Amino acid sequence: MDPGALVLLGLGWLVVNAIRKSAGTPPAAGRVPPRPPAPAGGPDATQLEGQRLDELLRHLGRTLERAGPAGRPPDHRLPPAREVENRQSLETTPQVRSLETEPRRPQRATVDQDDDAEQLVARRIAAAEARATPLTAADHRRFAERIRQEPADKTATRALTAEQLRHAVVWREILGPPVSLRQEEER
Repeated sequence: MDPGALVLLGLGWLVVNAIRKSAGTPPAAGRVPPRPPAPAGGPDATQLEGQRLDELLRHLGRTLERAGPAGRPPDHRLPPAREVENRQSLETTPQVRSLETEPRRPQRATVDQDDDAEQLVARRIAAAEARATPLTAADHRRFAERIRQEPADKTATRALTAEQLRHAVVWREILGPPVSLRQEEER
């Protein structure tokens, strides 16, 4: 295992223990009790800290030894990767082209919409000339017969109830302009 990772793990363990001590919970079982502080004239605070870190690393090493080797066993092979099956490279060799020559472009198709516009104008003129004749009495009769054949319910008005009228007035007050902005004729 990487020594840097071990040091980082050790520092994390120190932080967890410091939090546990500040919360007042007893230390976990199996932990080596800390050494009592040295008498006056003994090692200073930095030396004590170094000793504690050394003990922590030894304890961490013992724990890792008990856990066994990390990772996959050496006799276990990895499954074949899918990329092995597809052995074609996605990289292509660059194509060199000179920018000094004119690029080859397909011939553009010429679209003339004037012909279609002329036909449209001719149809409109013909339709207008067909309607431009004065109407005769027979035209009026045909029109009267046609509108009388349509059902009358399209043009009929239905009687509104008092409640429907009340709702209409309320909604007009809600959705309409304020009274101060209404026209003089409406008041």
